[in-house]
Amino acid sequence: MTSIFPHISATGTKSHKVLLIGRMYHEAGEKLLDEHTKLEIIKEPSKNKINDAIQDVSGIFVRYPTKLDAQSIQLAKKLKVISTSGFGTDAIDISAATKQGIVVVNNPGLSTTAVTEHTICMILSLAKNLTFLNHCVKTGNYLIRNQVQPIQVEGKTLGIVGLGRIGSAVAKSCSTAFQMRVLAYDPYVPSTKAEKVGATLVKDLDYLLAESDFVSLHPELTDETHEMFALEAFKKMKPTAFLINTSRGKIVHEEDLVVALREKLIAGAALDVFEPEPPSMDNPLYDFDNVILSPHLAGVTPEASIATALSAANQILQVLQGEKPPHIVNPEVWNKFQNL
Repeated sequence: MTSIFPHISATGTKSHKVLLIGRMYHEAGEKLLDEHTKLEIIKEPSKNKINDAIQDVSGIFVRYPTKLDAQSIQLAKKLKVISTSGFGTDAIDISAATKQGIVVVNNPGLSTTAVTEHTICMILSLAKNLTFLNHCVKTGNYLIRNQVQPIQVEGKTLGIVGLGRIGSAVAKSCSTAFQMRVLAYDPYVPSTKAEKVGATLVKDLDYLLAESDFVSLHPELTDETHEMFALEAFKKMKPTAFLINTSRGKIVHEEDLVVALREKLIAGAALDVFEPEPPSMDNPLYDFDNVILSPHLAGVTPEASIATALSAANQILQVLQGEKPPHIVNPEVWNKFQNL
């Protein structure tokens, strides 16, 4: 594995203990860390297990939805670096880590293709009513073909909320492959960025909701986007429109989504993320034929998994040997870290 990370010196990092809170997406990352550090893995994380193990570790990898909160971080006496499992950092109390001079890194862009493909798969599955028809055929209801009609996506309007890497990729794919009209809402990007991916940037989210046949969510989870899709948002959507969420569960107020589906305010939904995760066994979303669910694995393909695991492992090792990693979430810590 040394060829994958040629600058690592075993003598420089072998004395450090690294904790994995949950397994990495691919064993290649674990093997790399195990070769160069003292590796400990909590396969079934709990608050008590984390607090017991964190006190003497130099590096941590945490996999969403397990949370690394301020109380746990404050117990760490030797901690230098925390890595996410992917792009999102909402599983980590960034403020607490920054206060203690701990470098936080993420691993952006490595699952963009995987999540984009999953999102498009959900759009098409909703349009074609695929999971429902699959169930009907397998249970002997072949004549359902006389009762339902799948819809075409060509020429339909796709609303993208959040025009980051994934939102941009979905916009470009759908505008190019399916000739969809794409509207994008993101107050933090210029209109030129939208134009490059075949989208039209709109300043009014309500306009996007009223115009879109599919609304696909790709924002980061922040105070601003927390539960931004609640009942009022669903009331502004077309009753024939579909919601797709492959971002974070907390973007959607799940109870209001259930109300919107029951009252037919929208035509259906596809979700890869929930709040909490995993969803409870009695989640009312299971009762709808027009809802498609997957277990937060949109970004988990073999290609994406090995890339994110190696990125996380490499960045942890870089920090432990004093080398600046490429994706620091709290860059203000680095200079302080260098002077420790």
